[in-house]
Amino acid sequence: MPHTAEPPKVFLSFAGNDRESARLLAKELGARGLTAFVDELSIQPGADLLLTINRAIDESQFFVLLWSKHTVNRKWVAAEWTAALARDLDQRRCFLFVVRLDDTPLPTLLAPRKYLDAGGDLMRVAATLTEVWRGDVAVGTPVLPPPGRPAATGPTITLYVRNRALAVAHAVDVPAAATGRDLKNAVRLALALPDQETKFDGALGLRFDYGLVRDGTPIPDGPAAVAGLADGDTVDLEVRVESFGPDGTFAKSTYRPGSPGGLPPEMVRTLVDSAFHHLIPRRRPT
Repeated sequence: MPHTAEPPKVFLSFAGNDRESARLLAKELGARGLTAFVDELSIQPGADLLLTINRAIDESQFFVLLWSKHTVNRKWVAAEWTAALARDLDQRRCFLFVVRLDDTPLPTLLAPRKYLDAGGDLMRVAATLTEVWRGDVAVGTPVLPPPGRPAATGPTITLYVRNRALAVAHAVDVPAAATGRDLKNAVRLALALPDQETKFDGALGLRFDYGLVRDGTPIPDGPAAVAGLADGDTVDLEVRVESFGPDGTFAKSTYRPGSPGGLPPEMVRTLVDSAFHHLIPRRRPT
C-alpha cells in the first residue's frame, strides 16, 4: 500500500441493496488499518454529493466494486467504476478491484479482469485484498498489471516481476510447475518484451536479451528453477542490451541508467523509453 502518514484510503462502490455488505467490508478493512469510503458513512450533512464522491475517488489509493444482481443497470455505480477503470488504464496501475457478491456476470469491460468471489465471507475478502496491497508495497516499486497476453494454463502462482532500472514491477501469473525456460517465456509473453529498438531506419539501436534473478542469483533454465518459488514472491527482470550502429556492435551490458557505452546516454534512454513505454507507469497529473 502507498507509504502515507494517513491510513490508505479505499473507495467502495456498490448498489443500495448491498449497503450492508459494504458496511461490513468497510469495518473489516478498518480493522486492518485502511480507511474505507462508504457514502452514507463518509459524506458530511449538507456536503455536495457529486463533488464529495469525485474527490473521494480521486484521493483513494484503491477502488473496490461490489458487484451483484443489484448493481446491474445502476447508472451511478456504472459512472463510478468506469471512472475508476479509466484511471486504472490511464495510469497503468492496479487501482480497480472487483468483488462479486453473487454469480451475476460481470460487464464486458470487466470480464477479463481478476475478481474475488465473496461467498458470504467478507472477512476473507478484506484479508485477501489487504494481503495483495501490502504485497505490492513490499516490492518497493509501483506494481502494474501485465500488458501482454497470459501464457500460463493450469495451476498458476503469481510472481512480482520487478525491474529496478525501470522502477516498476508487474504481477505475472506463471505455471506453478515449470522449468526456468518456461518461466522466462511466460514472463516475456506477459510483459510483451521486445527483441530490439532502432532509430534512423535501423541504422542504430539496441538489441535486448532477458534473464530472471532471485535474491541476486540468476534463475537457470532447468526443471528445478521454480522449485523454491511461492505465490507472491519477487523476482528481478534483468535486461541485457547490445548497442549497435552502422559500424557494428558497440557494447553489451545489463541495462542501467547511463549504460551501455557506444551510444550517447540520451540516445540510450530514448531507445529504452520507446521499447518499454508500455511497462513504465504514467505519472499522475498534479
